[in-house]
Amino acid sequence: MPENKVTFGISNMHVAFLGQAQTGKIEVTNPPSTDGEITLQITADTLLGVDSPASVVIPLASETHTNAAKVASAIVNVLNNDDVINEVFRVWHNVGVVYLATKVAQTDDATLSISFTDTGVTGATMGTYAEVADGTTGYGNPKAVDGTVSLTTTPEGDENTFYADNTKYYISTTNNGYTGDWEAAKLPKDILAEMVGMIIDNDGALVEDADGKQKEFALMGQFEGDDHAGRFVYYRCKSSRPGQNSSTTDSGVTPDTNTAGLTMLPYEYDGKKIVKKTIEKADNEAVYNSFFDAVSMPNFAA
Repeated sequence: MPENKVTFGISNMHVAFLGQAQTGKIEVTNPPSTDGEITLQITADTLLGVDSPASVVIPLASETHTNAAKVASAIVNVLNNDDVINEVFRVWHNVGVVYLATKVAQTDDATLSISFTDTGVTGATMGTYAEVADGTTGYGNPKAVDGTVSLTTTPEGDENTFYADNTKYYISTTNNGYTGDWEAAKLPKDILAEMVGMIIDNDGALVEDADGKQKEFALMGQFEGDDHAGRFVYYRCKSSRPGQNSSTTDSGVTPDTNTAGLTMLPYEYDGKKIVKKTIEKADNEAVYNSFFDAVSMPNFAA
């Protein structure tokens, strides 16, 4: 029997809508002059609960952490690997500025702050914590959608060929994501309303609003039919209004289904344009097992 069998099924479909995630920043202003440790204290009484404030120690070496960007990179690595911080926040840096954002778009925590202490007398310095006024894009909690019949996707992009020496000298391609169709037995009312901008009125009825705006979302699921049961997420999806597949039958029951046209676009994340992530249990069992708890972002930590 071959090792890789054909993937023929799909399950565990989830939708997580994009929203504004609370974001703050603190800037490294000077690298260390001697070896030692610095401490960052993250206060977030609502988001971290009993774990607030959470103190994290970052060791620095004057020989290797020679500029603000290298210090910021060290801070990001330690914070992203701290179990308490990583449960709630994702952390990244841009040159010497360290950013902290909630993984799930939710109500802001008024107590959120980051404080710096040069505990090891390294000579490193940092500025004061500041809120990022417009926040950054984050995801709400994934919502399960049962009854998927099929998901079909088609890559979108262009290929340009440059000819020289009477041959194809160079070929460039662009990745514009995917288009596709998602067929399900029935899309839940609350999810459908957010996806395509419909309204649930006071009678509990679904009302189609001609001026309704689509909401972008992450689409998550699991391939079935091989030994690996890979799990996937498309990060930035938009849906058209779903069509209704209806029919009558002389005998038996033929369930109606909804088919939504999808566009999966590139999503800006940590300086890269990401489209999709796929993981198998053998890649990272912990990430695989918790895949549907929250949208799994790429791990680009150095």
